[in-house]
Amino acid sequence: MFPVCEFMHGFSSSPQKSLAIIRLPPGRGGVHRPRPHFANLSGQDVYNGNQSKDVSEVITRTLALNTAGDPLAGHINTAVGVGVSGHSMGGMTTHGLLTAWPDARITAAVPMSCVDMGNPSPSARAKVLFMHGDRDGTCPISSARQAYRELPAAKAFLTFRGAGHSNYFGDSRTINTFVDWMRWSLYGDTAARDRLRADATSSTTTWESVLS
Repeated sequence: MFPVCEFMHGFSSSPQKSLAIIRLPPGRGGVHRPRPHFANLSGQDVYNGNQSKDVSEVITRTLALNTAGDPLAGHINTAVGVGVSGHSMGGMTTHGLLTAWPDARITAAVPMSCVDMGNPSPSARAKVLFMHGDRDGTCPISSARQAYRELPAAKAFLTFRGAGHSNYFGDSRTINTFVDWMRWSLYGDTAARDRLRADATSSTTTWESVLS
């Protein structure tokens, strides 16, 4: 049985264009990964909460597949909570699920290249990992840093120095840190937690965390 870890793409993108982060290394995944395609994604729907509410519905329908009569019945771990992640507008939608439109089922979140979507909700108690390039001209890192400061632990921020909005996709530091964050948050894998700093550390990255 595996938990659910949803991914949402950004504006004018798609799951197919996001495979660098969606496709996890063989043997490292261990999650069911719903990845909806929002062909008409708009900033208005992100900022008014419709997009976060849509992702909550995706989560609800995915968890419902664990019932009799579906091929996934008995294969979804519904007891450990849910992971969510996304890039750009998908990252904003992810942060929205922790703030203005909270989903209490979420226990792990990775907003990538996002902006601050509001004050943390007391009903959302997820472990949150931000990823961002410090040369991002689309979603300023200063806004994501504000979102990070506002959240309680456990939380972390991985900065790719010299990187823009999305060119850290597919980087081994992105993948390894993402996987171990989800393994710790969804499986309680303390060995994965202890690998995080090494996963994220390089000559062109900065790692910051408050894990307890």
